[in-house]
Amino acid sequence: MKKLHIIITGKVQRVGFRYWLHQIANEKNVYGWVKNKNTNEVEAVFLGEEKKVDEIIKLCRNGPISSNVESVKIEDYKQEYLKKSFDIR
Repeated sequence: MKKLHIIITGKVQRVGFRYWLHQIANEKNVYGWVKNKNTNEVEAVFLGEEKKVDEIIKLCRNGPISSNVESVKIEDYKQEYLKKSFDIR
């Protein structure tokens, strides 16, 4: 199982990014969460099959059509996560 923590910068708030990501994660059966940060970034954690998590990361580099992603910072997620859902926080 792959576990990643990401920070997405650019025009990523008030464009439906979290709801777009929620839908994709549910379609791919990937668990974790997504939330807005007060720094106008979006933060997310993904847990799932390596191929599916990698596909989501690739999609995040572009985001929904209304967004303008500037960068995606990726690091391993080392905390335990027991929920079997993808949540918008």
